[in-house]
Amino acid sequence: MLVLAMFGIFLTFAFYGIFTFDLSISEMKKLLGTRNEGFSFNMMQVLDQTLDDRLNDFQDISKTRLMKDALQESNIKFGNIPDINSYLKNNGNNIKFNNQIEENDLYLRQLLDLNISNLLSDIIDFYNDVYDHEVVKELYVTNEFGVITGYGSGVSDILQTDEDWWNIAKNEGSYFGKLHFDDIYDNQVADFGFRINDDDGNFLGVLRVVIPVEDMVQGFINDAEIVNTQFRNVLLIDGDGRIIYSKELQSPSEMDKFQYFNEIKNGEDVGFLEIADEVDNLKLLSYSKSTGYRTFPGLDWTIIIEQDSSSFVNEFIELRDSILIVSVIGMSASVMIGLFISFFISKPLKEFSSMAKMIAKGNFEVRAKRSHINEFEIIGRSLNNMAQSLKKLFETEKLLAEANTKVKNERFSAMGELAASMAHELRNPLATVQSSSDIIKKSGIANNKELENVVQRMERAISKMSNQIESVLNFVRMTPINQIPTSINSILDLSVNSLEIPKNIEIELPKEDYQINCDSKKMEIVFINLILNSIQAIGENKGKIKITVIDKGDFVHIKFEDTGDGIPDDIFNKVFDPLVSTKEKGTGLGLSTCKNIVEGHHGTISAKNNPTIFTIKLPKNSKNNSNIT
Repeated sequence: MLVLAMFGIFLTFAFYGIFTFDLSISEMKKLLGTRNEGFSFNMMQVLDQTLDDRLNDFQDISKTRLMKDALQESNIKFGNIPDINSYLKNNGNNIKFNNQIEENDLYLRQLLDLNISNLLSDIIDFYNDVYDHEVVKELYVTNEFGVITGYGSGVSDILQTDEDWWNIAKNEGSYFGKLHFDDIYDNQVADFGFRINDDDGNFLGVLRVVIPVEDMVQGFINDAEIVNTQFRNVLLIDGDGRIIYSKELQSPSEMDKFQYFNEIKNGEDVGFLEIADEVDNLKLLSYSKSTGYRTFPGLDWTIIIEQDSSSFVNEFIELRDSILIVSVIGMSASVMIGLFISFFISKPLKEFSSMAKMIAKGNFEVRAKRSHINEFEIIGRSLNNMAQSLKKLFETEKLLAEANTKVKNERFSAMGELAASMAHELRNPLATVQSSSDIIKKSGIANNKELENVVQRMERAISKMSNQIESVLNFVRMTPINQIPTSINSILDLSVNSLEIPKNIEIELPKEDYQINCDSKKMEIVFINLILNSIQAIGENKGKIKITVIDKGDFVHIKFEDTGDGIPDDIFNKVFDPLVSTKEKGTGLGLSTCKNIVEGHHGTISAKNNPTIFTIKLPKNSKNNSNIT
């Protein structure tokens, strides 16, 4: 069998020379595609961030006090005109802004706010000086009636209320136009509009800016020139698939639609595609779509990085031929090596492995066979010795465990009998003391304050001793569990009503109620113990005990959560053991009693800290049986 396996391995290695070429090409495609994805994603993030920064600069202009005050004055002025359209028609509505205002354009000068216009002109000059190219084609501001109030540059009508961009910016707060060819400027541009509000959020007007494509992609072009190589080309396409940039910025007449735009449009925001007719003529397209940056939603552009196959395919053709030669030699040698290993090594190792599994399952009688190979003989003797040693160790541990259990059971049994006997012996004297206290109260102590205080102290001491005796008896007494269908909330009500709840503690009972088969008296002991523990944990601080019941199919989970200090870490894992307590005057039997009762109902109880929660898991339909607790 091993011979066939070895032959198959080397035969696979032989065929690996044939298929390794495709495999290597596939891995290289993934590597290059993922790398170029990163390039395109980073470039798109920078492009979106650059446009966001540029538009934020213009939005900041609209928030200046100069801008708001000027627009408010303009709105007051035009608000007093009954019919603005007639006013503009009679006073030169056919006049257009055309990049400059002549000295004789008195009507236009009356409409404009000189301070705003100078501010817009200064901003345009600043950008042109810093970037050494034309940054803005149009920049002006309208009042709330759509009339241009501040003018920096551009060609436009006086009234803008019939323009879609103006109405969208007014109603939605901003307008982000697509890249388009503008006949007036003979260039590709994108227009933007931003609503201007006063300090109370009331509409004052709209700021419009038109940016040429050269300015929008200036930073992208610098990055693309770095990424471009002999076999790699960076493209930028718009939302309709037209190529904006490929090696250089495309003129409007050269903006052809990208061939594989539909495949990219239907893909994820970032990814790569393999375009290939045959292995030696494949092309990788890695891309990243514009998703915006902060408040800027993006322009629906996509950056694509084309990677030609010739940059890496040729090297793998030579590698494929080399592997084929080595594979044939390796396959020939595999048969001889496989026969040797199978006969002299694999069979003994398989027997040792089988023996080890049998020892792990507890069969210490198994023995290794003799071997002619010295090393295997040593291993066999070691395994035999290990089996004998493990057998002796297992038997010794079993005897020790049985002895420890027997001693522990006998010790707890003796302690239980002694505790029960002492509890019963203490009850009679306590009953006598209680009767005496009652007689003293009936004899009249209203006029004797000192005697009244003594009687009260006696009654508190009797109550405390009675509770501790009852706790001991609950732990050691053995009585049958009488399970009947019972409402959980009814047991909780009885438990809470039997206790004196301090005023500083709020108890929240569950709203949902469920019925389970249980011994209501014993379950009441459990609930009282857990509520008392929570009260003592909270102490004099203001706190809350929250009890919830959760339906878990065949089980219900009852949770007691409090805002107390929690269980100390040093006793957390022993909190349900007998005689373990965090209270100086506690018996240490309360939680142990709870555990015995819950497990007698085929349930479990557990605890956790931060916050402190005790969780009881009980079956809904536990059958009545002779469980004793």
